Amino acid sequence: MSIFHIMKFCPLPRGFALLAVFLLILTPIARAQIALNPTDPKAERVLIRSADISTEITGRFAVTTFDLVFANPNGRDLEGTFEFPLLDGQRVVRFALDINGALREAVPVEKEKGRVVFEEIERRQVDPGLLEQTAGNNYRARIFPIPANGTRRIVIAYQEDLMTASTAANKAPRYRLALNFPNELRTFNLTASVFAAPGAKPAQASTSLALKLPAWSDGHVLQVKKENFTARGVLDLKLPAISTSARPAVITETFNGREYFYAEAALPATALKANARPEPKCVGILWDASGSGRDRNHKREFALLDAWFAAVRNVEVKLVCLRNTAAAPITFKVRRGKWSELRAALEKTIYDGATSFDGLIDDASVDEWLLFSDGVVNFGTTQNLEKLPLRAPVHAVNASAKAAPAFLRRLAAQGGGEFADLMALDAKTATSRLRRISPRVLAVERDPEAVAQIFPEVGAPVNTENGTFVVTGILRQQSATVRVKIGSNENDAQAIEVAINSGENTGSLAARAWATTKINHLAAAPGDNREDIRRTSREFRIVTPDTSLIVLETLADYIRYDIEPPAELRDEWLKQRRATDAATNKNRKQQIDRIVTMLHERVQWWEKEFPKDKPIKRPPETKPIHPASEVVILGGSERQNTVRQEQSRRRERPAAAPRANDADGEIVAIERFMVSDARQAADLDRSGFEDGRRVDKPATGSFIALQRWSPSASYLDRLRRAPEAERFSIYLEERADHAREPGFYLDVAEYFFDEAKHTPTALQILSNLAELGLEDAALLRVLGHRLVQAGRPDLALPVFERVLKIRGEEPQSRRDLALVCAKLEQYQRTADLLWEIVSRKWDDRFPEIEMIALGELNAIVATHAGKLDLSKIDARLLKNMPVGLRVILTWDADNSDIDLWVDDPSGDRAMYSRPLTYQGGRMSRDFTGGYGPEEFLVRTPKAGKYTVRINYYGDSRQTALGPVTAQVRLITDFGTASEKEKLITVRLVDKKEELEIGSIVIGE
Repeated sequence: MSIFHIMKFCPLPRGFALLAVFLLILTPIARAQIALNPTDPKAERVLIRSADISTEITGRFAVTTFDLVFANPNGRDLEGTFEFPLLDGQRVVRFALDINGALREAVPVEKEKGRVVFEEIERRQVDPGLLEQTAGNNYRARIFPIPANGTRRIVIAYQEDLMTASTAANKAPRYRLALNFPNELRTFNLTASVFAAPGAKPAQASTSLALKLPAWSDGHVLQVKKENFTARGVLDLKLPAISTSARPAVITETFNGREYFYAEAALPATALKANARPEPKCVGILWDASGSGRDRNHKREFALLDAWFAAVRNVEVKLVCLRNTAAAPITFKVRRGKWSELRAALEKTIYDGATSFDGLIDDASVDEWLLFSDGVVNFGTTQNLEKLPLRAPVHAVNASAKAAPAFLRRLAAQGGGEFADLMALDAKTATSRLRRISPRVLAVERDPEAVAQIFPEVGAPVNTENGTFVVTGILRQQSATVRVKIGSNENDAQAIEVAINSGENTGSLAARAWATTKINHLAAAPGDNREDIRRTSREFRIVTPDTSLIVLETLADYIRYDIEPPAELRDEWLKQRRATDAATNKNRKQQIDRIVTMLHERVQWWEKEFPKDKPIKRPPETKPIHPASEVVILGGSERQNTVRQEQSRRRERPAAAPRANDADGEIVAIERFMVSDARQAADLDRSGFEDGRRVDKPATGSFIALQRWSPSASYLDRLRRAPEAERFSIYLEERADHAREPGFYLDVAEYFFDEAKHTPTALQILSNLAELGLEDAALLRVLGHRLVQAGRPDLALPVFERVLKIRGEEPQSRRDLALVCAKLEQYQRTADLLWEIVSRKWDDRFPEIEMIALGELNAIVATHAGKLDLSKIDARLLKNMPVGLRVILTWDADNSDIDLWVDDPSGDRAMYSRPLTYQGGRMSRDFTGGYGPEEFLVRTPKAGKYTVRINYYGDSRQTALGPVTAQVRLITDFGTASEKEKLITVRLVDKKEELEIGSIVIGE
């Protein structure tokens, strides 16, 4: 089946707009057109000029390779992003791009590093390519550029286990390749090579493509070449049945100095007669009712339930819907297989919120559980659970192309249940699987000096439906024997004996078959096996959740980023790499020394006594603190430097800019302000507002007033008018028109938090942000910050853990996680994360963020003395400098320019061009291309009112994913035990000069 389903291109002016290309896997039943539709209606359609598709099949394994040439008729370069899910048993094993007219193979790299390198190189306008796995078994390839009026060649290959993907329970594997190209191809080549045991009959080929298939060449090669051909149809190969002879079929391969073997053996007849499960008296159904649940194939799920209830007949059912938290169970009675009442309830399911196992509790009356889910758990405190908290066996059922089958299989195996993939099994076959107890691997007997690393390992379930059993391993001697015992227990155990001889039936699939089998096995518990999975995936160039494939243009780039290149560049890379090692060690020391120097300058400021009288009036400044001549040295591409120079030029104006709300009395650029005290409940007392402001009076003799604004949105007007019982229904109505808008969920969740006073509903609606993008760090950051506001740092913690995994190359990811850990009193981890920020060299887009993190690190150390291990921290950097007032601004969008301004009681303004005020207020370095933070500090604040403003210049993002969301923290007595904090979240739409968001009054 094809990995190409839907593609979309848009023109990319050099350094500006983002091209998106989306590819989806075709199901075994249906196929969809490969459409290349530009998002810009004025752009010409990007075409596929040629397609060379090849398939190599050995036994039950197949590798399919797509070699495509894209033609860009537009006068602008394009960037491409391919997104495609693969089915269970399929893995990407090759990625290559043409570089200067020659095909260059991708090399493995850790996922975080791959993303960092790709985006850095892309900013320099050269030719990187990156293929990575997102959530579940979903993949994304990013390519830049597809040249203006030119072509780009792309090669992607995936490997699959045909027996796993088989749609019928028989011993004959079947291979299907679905094609649906939208335009006529200049050249089309299709080759299928099937390697079978000696004497086996050739595969039977049929097709719905508009061509006549030739006879098999040499009995195992089928080749078609066409010109000016439109490829729309399916190639179907019925392969020779797996031999049931006593001797297992074995293939071998030597790879990187090791010899690997792959063996297929017929299962003993007794093993095929799996033990039937006792009929349950009570069954629990865990129904994933999250937003992504709408995309599951409910027709197949209901067909399975039809067959399953027909088999068990009379049973009590307890239905538990899973969203961001588990709902209370609902009981149904099924008699004589009739389940119409339960079906009606499932058909009325409201799919909303994220996917989580939070709140799931056991029920002693349940004999079996059926879990219907895609397995992509994206919310809650139980995302990394090893086993569901249920006593009875758990069967996992998948009916989604965008799923995490390895996770579902693990849950089933560890819960004593079965896994049924309805994307590959019909209802009858799936029911048969769920109603029996699969045998397990009980023992593996071998000479460890002759063979090593054999899979499957002891305890692995054995799929008996296709009648075969696979054993893989590493051969160390000329010959060896492996004896595998399978069964439900020692009493019914049966042995399979495999004899392996060096050089037997050599081919090109044994090594990779071993590697994928190992990775699939280890993926059952990825936390414990992550490093082993990474090592294996890097060696065999297999994409996993932690390993990507990358193509770089020049040897210098492979050296600069310490990535081992393809074979043709490796010798020179090794030679030049030795010279860089010494420089790397020197740079680490220089980083710490640089921070020590900066800290010394900070101490001088902190120890200085500043006057608190009225400042002398100064003429307005016209020169920015970072003039254009200095901006260029910040790094980045020519495109980014141009943007920064333009920003600097725009700032060459009087510092006392007119206020945006002075002219018309309103701030139209703010969609929403959300207020929360991290130490108090989410509900707010309306009696605390004075003149439209929320007033809180801490015990320290100061109070904070925060502006509160509501967006102008018709859906909020409807909610406010509606009776309480109808509000959620109105939200669902409006969701149909705003389903992909993050701001919609933020607005409505905030309404249920603050106005409707219904926190459970607000949390469910807010959790939809986790469903909008599998790996959208910006959305997840917004979600995490809002959960903190709601007083749920426990829910925010796994969100920021995910952001760190996605965007580990950005210091903000560690800082966000560190601050949440502090709220959860995980102070050691807080300190460790902050020290990572201080001690590493970051991209120039994040100027002096180390100093902000260092201040927060010293505050943690000072307030938790004696409880922390500080052995990793350079003692020269341990100095707490508490301040009476601290204001911090951060935002969620990269390449955005937002400024923090603070006006003190004397009218003196701290800003990017005036970083030090008369009374000693200090503003941090200006961020013009990152996420912040920008920080204002004053050690001993003068009594009076401090007004906090945001100056939003806009952004140069390549994608416009919606309004920028900014967070402002207002802190008094920072670095002391009496610290107080308020958090404001602001969504910005229009580019305005100045936005007042709140104030702090110091003194009674």
